[in-house]
Amino acid sequence: MNRTTVWTAVAGIAAGACALGAPVHAAPAQADAYTVTASINKTVAIGKEDVLKVRGRVTPKAAGQKVVLQQRVDGKRKWRPSGTATIKRNGTYKLQDDPSTPGTREYRVLKPASKGIAKGFSKTLTVEVYSWQRLVDRQPVATNVNVPTGVNIGAEFYGHSIATATLGAASSIEYTLGRKCTEMRATYALTDESVTGATGTVKVTGDGAVLVDHALAVGTVFAGETVDLTGVFRLRIDATRSETPAGTVAVATPEVLCTR
Repeated sequence: MNRTTVWTAVAGIAAGACALGAPVHAAPAQADAYTVTASINKTVAIGKEDVLKVRGRVTPKAAGQKVVLQQRVDGKRKWRPSGTATIKRNGTYKLQDDPSTPGTREYRVLKPASKGIAKGFSKTLTVEVYSWQRLVDRQPVATNVNVPTGVNIGAEFYGHSIATATLGAASSIEYTLGRKCTEMRATYALTDESVTGATGTVKVTGDGAVLVDHALAVGTVFAGETVDLTGVFRLRIDATRSETPAGTVAVATPEVLCTR
């Protein structure tokens, strides 16, 4: 009887030893928050022309869930949503935005919280957006020309233009660009109302440096010319026209590419 009891105790000890030696499989640790990477295809863009594309990856993958593109303009405090995308099986995503207004834009990507994992944000991506703007919509510094006005050149109408006003007199107008513009485009010519034989001149300067200098006659058209305005603070346009025969010099539909 005693022998049977002893063997039972030993067997119990051996079973306990086997249990203590068995491997223990712990549950995988859960991430505290989503990690979001992001990159953008452009850091300088032209409004209504360039499409911004933001790509990245979310960890843990969260396939089928959404990420949100957020943006804020010109240093404002509040972030606003501007698009969503579905996370792919490999954890990647692609978002895009088509900015229209000029200024400095900041973008970031949000992965909302889900399944016990806290939300995560990407780093901030900064883009400088430029847009084409009518020059005549800006406040001129000084003027003795007709502005804004419409003109006819080569039987084509150009709105939002600049034209000389006084026969035989020199005309000028200035605009402050504040070094926030990079290009200007315009057409230079005598208007269709100018008398045959009329002549004129037009000169565009940026901080005193000559950017455009044309002698004009009826039928001479410098169409759609583009000049570099990088670093220009003050833009000036000077024009002269003959009194007899009478002519009118026009800077037709001038536009500037600016970030403000």
